[in-house]
Amino acid sequence: MNANSNFLNIFSKNLEKYIYEIDRNVLVGFSGGPDSTALLLGLKFFLKNKSKKIIALHLNHLIEKNSDFYEQESRKICENLSVDFFSRKIDIPKLAKKEKISIELAGRNARYNFFQSMAKKYHTDIVFLGHTMDDQAETVIHNSIRGSGLAGISGMKILSKNRFLKVLRPMLDIRKYECMKYCEINNVKPIIDLSNQKKIYTRNKIRLGVIPELNKISKRSIENISKLSKNLTSEIKILDWIIDKYYKKIITDKKNTYRRDILNKLPIELTAKVMMKIWAINYSHKGSLDKKHILKISSLVYENSGKKVYLPGKIILYFDKDTFVFSGNGNNSKIKKIITKKYTKLNYPKLEETNSISLPNTQYSLSAKLEKCPSIFPPSNKLVVYVSTNISLDSIKLRTITRKDVFKPLGMKEEINAYNFLKGQNMPNRHREQTMVLENEKGIIWVIGLRVAEWAKVKNIDSHAIKLNLTNLKESN
Repeated sequence: MNANSNFLNIFSKNLEKYIYEIDRNVLVGFSGGPDSTALLLGLKFFLKNKSKKIIALHLNHLIEKNSDFYEQESRKICENLSVDFFSRKIDIPKLAKKEKISIELAGRNARYNFFQSMAKKYHTDIVFLGHTMDDQAETVIHNSIRGSGLAGISGMKILSKNRFLKVLRPMLDIRKYECMKYCEINNVKPIIDLSNQKKIYTRNKIRLGVIPELNKISKRSIENISKLSKNLTSEIKILDWIIDKYYKKIITDKKNTYRRDILNKLPIELTAKVMMKIWAINYSHKGSLDKKHILKISSLVYENSGKKVYLPGKIILYFDKDTFVFSGNGNNSKIKKIITKKYTKLNYPKLEETNSISLPNTQYSLSAKLEKCPSIFPPSNKLVVYVSTNISLDSIKLRTITRKDVFKPLGMKEEINAYNFLKGQNMPNRHREQTMVLENEKGIIWVIGLRVAEWAKVKNIDSHAIKLNLTNLKESN
């Protein structure tokens, strides 16, 4: 394999900076084209004295009629280079139609899902991609005409990462023609994908139409656009540091839930940047947020709670009193209500004995244990409560709360509407509709996870109490 080339000098120099990121299994996105073939050749040479295994990952998009032929030729290239080859077929046009997104976005999502699954299989978190300086120029132009900010105009990073995967692009300082040349001097004939010559995709239009016109103005337009993206790096690093500082401050211990009080003290422009970071880390595979989405969700941080925004990829953003929450349920989410008229009997336990039953029409079981009253009740558990020994367990049932329910919460003097009680606890409406109650024939004993009824409480004079423990059978299996 020829080591005397400008390609390999730049390639090796870039890769040396990230040598500690390279795992034993080296995953490479491989289309069979000149760029990804040059990437394979470069990695073969760079890793020749290291105990690394290169695996080429080929996604057959089924877009072109020659897609199966491209897959076969890609496999042959890998066989000749003694590189492991793994392919997967996905009907991208069909997927794009189903998801109601562009073919380009559907293809991108499918590729990264494919890479992510392979990374998990091969116990790594990084994949190599063959983006070149020409691709960088296309990206900068594409993002510019979409009205992107600094991050978009700066283009791709050599090393980037999202929540699940790192992407290493060691060829961003290499021109496309250098890749072709490197393939030639190593006697490897890459695939020429004819779809790249069709002006039906945005990137192709930029590559075939815009860039040739720019080259008429300056023969070094590609290099100069690459230089522009690098010049923005220091400014972006400062901005990223500030954004990251506030991003870490708003994270909570609840998944996909963030604090509002930090952001609503910031300028809306900075809040927008933090929102974009949340999306980039967690949901970029769902699609891009356009300026309309960013401005809307950022402004709602400063407004009253109770609002929601539908975002790409069936993501819903809810604004609660103190937090905002990203939910992946989308429009297909249906609240599963527990509705039953049937009461069931839980045998009253003897001292230190535990009795259990499965509650009809639910995925829960309930256990009851008779204990001596502790001098101090243990820290609250949302599915555990202590009640009076006077409570009858002969006829009990678990069901979803209704708007007509009334009960007298512990510590209150009068009965109130149970739904209004939840509202007073600052519980979002979507959660109120899922709240459960345990009741007997006398009424509500316990609003699960929140409050026991006043009439069911353990009194100071009581020597014993019933410990009720609700268990989700699906989660316990």
